[in-house]
Amino acid sequence: MINMTELNSTNQQILHYAGHFLQCRGYNGFSYKDISQKLGIKNASIHHYYPKKEDLVAALLEERRKNLAIAIAQMDGSKKSAREQLQYYFDHALQEFEEGKCICPPGSVMIDFEELPEKVKKQEILLLDDIRAWLTNVLRTGLEQGEFDFSDQVETRSEDVFVTLMGARLLASIKGRKTLVRSISSIKSGLGWRD
Repeated sequence: MINMTELNSTNQQILHYAGHFLQCRGYNGFSYKDISQKLGIKNASIHHYYPKKEDLVAALLEERRKNLAIAIAQMDGSKKSAREQLQYYFDHALQEFEEGKCICPPGSVMIDFEELPEKVKKQEILLLDDIRAWLTNVLRTGLEQGEFDFSDQVETRSEDVFVTLMGARLLASIKGRKTLVRSISSIKSGLGWRD
C-alpha cells in the first residue's frame, strides 16, 4: 500500500528542488536528472508525479500563486498596512536572494516565454497578473491612506515596482546584494516612503 504522507513529502521535495533550479537556472537550465540526483531517486519517480517538465513547472507556478494568495490573506487578516505589506515583498526578495534564488518565480520563465508549452505560459501569466493586482491594490491603499506619495497612475507605478525589483534581482546576481538593497531603497524613495 502507498503511504500518502511519503508521496506528498516526495512531491513537495520535487517541487522544492524544481523551484530552486528554476529560480537559479531558468526553465531550460535544469532537468529531471538534476532533481532526482538531489533527492536520491530515479527520474521515473518524478515522471510518476509529473509526466512532462511542463506539468512540473505549471504545477510549481500554480503553487506559487496559491502561496501568494495565502500570504495576502494572512496580511489582510492581520491588518498589515500598505507599507508593511510592501516591506514583506521586499524582505521576501532579499530572503530568496540569500538562498541563492537570483531570479523571481515569474522572471525565471520569461526569457523562454515564446518557446514554453501553453500550460506553463498560462500559469506564468496568471502569476504575473496576481502579483501586479496585489501590488496595485497595496499601492492604491497606501496612497489613499497617506503612506505613499506619488503622482503617476497606480497601475503604472505598480508595474514599475515589479519590473524594477525583478531586474534588480538579476543584476544583483552579478553585482551582489547591495544592488538589490539600493534598488529597494530607490523604489521606496519613488513612492515617497520615508523611514
